[in-house]
Amino acid sequence: MDFLDELQHRVLIGDGAMGTELLAHGVPPGRCLEELCVSDPDLVRGVHERYIAAGARLIETNTFGANAVRLAQYGCEHRVGELNWTAAQLAKDVARGKDVYVAGCVGPLGITAEEAAARGIDRHEVFTDQIGALLDGGCRIIFLETFLDADELLVALEAKQALHHCPVVAMLTSNDRQAFQAAIAKVRAAEAEVVGANCVDGTHALHLLDGMDPDATLAAFPSAGLPKTHDQQLAYPTTPEVFAANARTLAERGVRLLGGCCGVGPQHIAALAAAFRETTTPT
Repeated sequence: MDFLDELQHRVLIGDGAMGTELLAHGVPPGRCLEELCVSDPDLVRGVHERYIAAGARLIETNTFGANAVRLAQYGCEHRVGELNWTAAQLAKDVARGKDVYVAGCVGPLGITAEEAAARGIDRHEVFTDQIGALLDGGCRIIFLETFLDADELLVALEAKQALHHCPVVAMLTSNDRQAFQAAIAKVRAAEAEVVGANCVDGTHALHLLDGMDPDATLAAFPSAGLPKTHDQQLAYPTTPEVFAANARTLAERGVRLLGGCCGVGPQHIAALAAAFRETTTPT
């Protein structure tokens, strides 16, 4: 049974946040997190291993910002191929021999279309370079996540579709339900197999996804709420128990792929996996 087939038979559990988990384990703010795949692979490996031990059936590569535009902030813009390929190989190595999917994580560029045009940046080419390296590294699922701009998501999706036929999960974050659902309709028309919301809390994810086309295969990777500073560190208010309860409600509304975003750690994923351990048929 492959990834898309399995989603039709059971709720599949994904992993939680990579960035906040790395920061929680001593990585200083402002560090290039994606470069850690090369300079400290055991640290990244440990995050993957903890999520798998918690019950995640899908892990994402540590490549959210591993595109040339974001990497340029750290002088790493020429390392796109190296960092993405290495991250894919690292995640595949951790998942080897386990019943776990590996997805290549791709985030937005962090600039507007106007800024890209002014700087002579070809967004399609930037996404092509990153996604191509993830595919070369062995990823056969691509995760496009935390996109605020539907047009940018479509650019990334078009780049992926031109490279490989493998499944893609395309997720937006939005404050406007109507705009979100209109954007998702465009993304589905561009043949994204799985669509959904991430980087919003569970209640808002439910609001965004409520009333979606019942034929859509839905994903939700909520955050653990809005963070507050505690002892000079960010603290997220949503407990693992509340996170899992919210996820149950999302599944009741048709969501098939569930994981977490900012502030969601292995404890949240363990609670999530326990809540769905007996779920083997569509809800």
